[in-house]
Amino acid sequence: MRNDKHGLYKMLEDGYEGCGGFLDGSYLTQHPREDAGKYGMRRELAYYLNYLAPCVNAHVAPIFKTLAVRDWSGAGSELWETFSKDVDFLGTSIQNLMKQAACSAKLQGVAYIVMDKAQGDAEDMRVADLEADRNNLPYAFVVNLNAVKEICQDKLGRITKFVFMEPDAYQEQTMATRTLTAEGWELIDSKGKHSGTWNLGRVPVVPLVSKVRNSHNPFPPSEFLSIAKTNLAIYNMCSWLADILVNQTFSVLCYPSSDPDSINIGTNNALGYPPESSHAPAFIAPPDGPATVLAAQIATLQQEIYRMAVVVNVTGSSKQQSGQAKAWDYEATNQILSDFADLVEAAEENLARLFSIWTGVPLEYSVNYPNDFKISEVEQELANAEIAKGLNFGDEFNMEVFKRVLTSYLPELKVDDFDALVKTYEEHLEQEKLDYSHAFGDNGGGDDDDDGQAGAAD
Repeated sequence: MRNDKHGLYKMLEDGYEGCGGFLDGSYLTQHPREDAGKYGMRRELAYYLNYLAPCVNAHVAPIFKTLAVRDWSGAGSELWETFSKDVDFLGTSIQNLMKQAACSAKLQGVAYIVMDKAQGDAEDMRVADLEADRNNLPYAFVVNLNAVKEICQDKLGRITKFVFMEPDAYQEQTMATRTLTAEGWELIDSKGKHSGTWNLGRVPVVPLVSKVRNSHNPFPPSEFLSIAKTNLAIYNMCSWLADILVNQTFSVLCYPSSDPDSINIGTNNALGYPPESSHAPAFIAPPDGPATVLAAQIATLQQEIYRMAVVVNVTGSSKQQSGQAKAWDYEATNQILSDFADLVEAAEENLARLFSIWTGVPLEYSVNYPNDFKISEVEQELANAEIAKGLNFGDEFNMEVFKRVLTSYLPELKVDDFDALVKTYEEHLEQEKLDYSHAFGDNGGGDDDDDGQAGAAD
């Protein structure tokens, strides 16, 4: 299927970033009776109230507020650890890569993560060679959906061909076209056509959708499209309101004059009327009805945006609600975030499997993102952890409780520090086992000696 939504994706990106047509005013609708000069002035005075970005961020940021709990094992452990700290040769961690993909997926409906390898590298390399040089490992990046030209799928929804544009390495301001299939790749740039093969058995692309859908549409509709269109309407209304305020805010002075026709009407002068009239000098102003209607409509659309986004934690979205209504709102938001966190987990684990295929080294990988986003105090989390540990479900259970405590109590902890604390706690658990074993053994031995001595005495 060819991508025929470039204009739509551009509008969504511009709406999120506040750039493009929202910056230069080209998204403003020109009135049929508005001349070019007036329209140009209105474009210069336009301002953009960005409601789209906070709503999208509210669906993504809570998932990445704390560090995801990742576990991996197998011969490819060291390779994955190296890759996870720098997935794209630019220092981007796996956590930040998935956050980029999650933001793109929520905004545009889907995000595609491509995992490739430097051209010319041998497919089959020894583990020692892979460990010796980071450049021998694959790299991953999120493809801008506006750069995707075509995606083909089989009847099960699996990608069979992925075509996208990338900057030409040999000529500036030029785009090259890269095609990925299960059998290999093809690149068409200013130097001609290049191609290669691989034995991956699949297209090295991992999709991340914003929500579970029944269809296999590679370009699903964005769930924030209605919000983006509403934000566009607010953008136009704000421009109309500003135009009214600029042209009609300042009142005009009226006073008696023997030569009223010689005075130009404006906010910097006055309007004269015949002196023989009985009217006293006064200020006149146009009615405020149109401006009041526009301001009320803007406020209404703002609340509609927050309603459609199902957000209750964005400044400006608050309204008078009963306790039960607030509870339902938080429950709905929590469920949306939890469902999306599951999709992010699945995409990252899929990426790890693809990494294992690329390197030819076995890797067992699992990741757990936060799935409970209810507001809770740290003290309550610690109290719950203490109760859970007291259940004595074993060291593995205690380790998972410890990881949850770390993510709740120290959300800004870096990956290396997190791993170091986990390792220290593992050593602590092992030491507790040894201490308990020695103590139990000593006590048992002591009882036997006492019994023996008692028997000898008898």
